[in-house]
This record gives sequence, structure tokens and C-alpha cells, in this order.
Amino acid sequence: MEHISNNHLLKMGIVVNDIEAAAKHFCQLFGMEVPAISVPDPDAVYEPSADSYTWQRGELRPTRTKMCVLQMGPMVLELLEPYDEPSPWNEFKQAHGEGVHFIMFTVDGFNQHIDFMEQRGYPLNHKGEYGAGRYCYFDSEKRLGVTLGLQELGPEQD
Repeated sequence: MEHISNNHLLKMGIVVNDIEAAAKHFCQLFGMEVPAISVPDPDAVYEPSADSYTWQRGELRPTRTKMCVLQMGPMVLELLEPYDEPSPWNEFKQAHGEGVHFIMFTVDGFNQHIDFMEQRGYPLNHKGEYGAGRYCYFDSEKRLGVTLGLQELGPEQD
């Protein structure tokens, strides 16, 4: 592999302090209906499985966050209000406050792309499987100015 297989930006993630207010403001500006906000149960027992897990910095963790998905033309804007527990979004919030956390591209060959990125000096720091696909983030902020994310949709293709 010589490069990431797709250069079409698919998604951008913004960490916010108040997801309800941020979603309302974005939707008012663009004349959109406020979509549903996903709110994970903070008391739910975390039970990872082969097709549903999150891994961060070497450990399986719940990494819960409130999330709102705004379809902005061909791109998705994810608003993320992290819970006060270990997660990539809370890590970002503690370091920077609110702001753009990640940009994401869809790829085929998820594990091959992880190997490609790590061979180029971008360590994997988070990955998750959610049934319909998988996603990951790399420690890329120092070199790229933003966390780079990759996702693969559908059955694993490696």
C-alpha cells in the first residue's frame, strides 16, 4: 500500500460542551431540523463483543459520549459531548476545550490501513466496531494539526 485508498472527506467531529445547544445553533444556521441526540446510559454495564467494542490506548473501554449526526451535503458533521471518563473525545476536551477533534475518511481494508498509518509514524490510539462497520483514530495531531480517522463500512474486508 502506497497511500490511503480514499481522499474524499466523509466526516468531521466537533467536541462541544453542550450538545443540545450546539445542535440547535447549527440547525438554525442551516435551516435544518435538529436530529435525535444519542445519549448512552451512563449506568449501563459495558459488555464488549466481537462486533461491538471500543478500544483506547490498549484497553477495552465504554468511551461513552452524547452524539448528534448532522448530514451536511455529502459530509457528516458529528457533534460530540463526552462523558467525564476515558475516551478520545474527553481526552481532546481536557487538552483543548471545544473544537474540531477529527476528520474521517472511508476506506476498504481497515487493518491494512491501520498497518500503513502505524508504519508511517501515526500510532493507533482508538478503534471501535459497531456492527455496521468499524472506525479508528490515530495520534496525528502534532503532524497534521487534527486527529485523522478512518472507517470501513459493512463486513470487514481484510
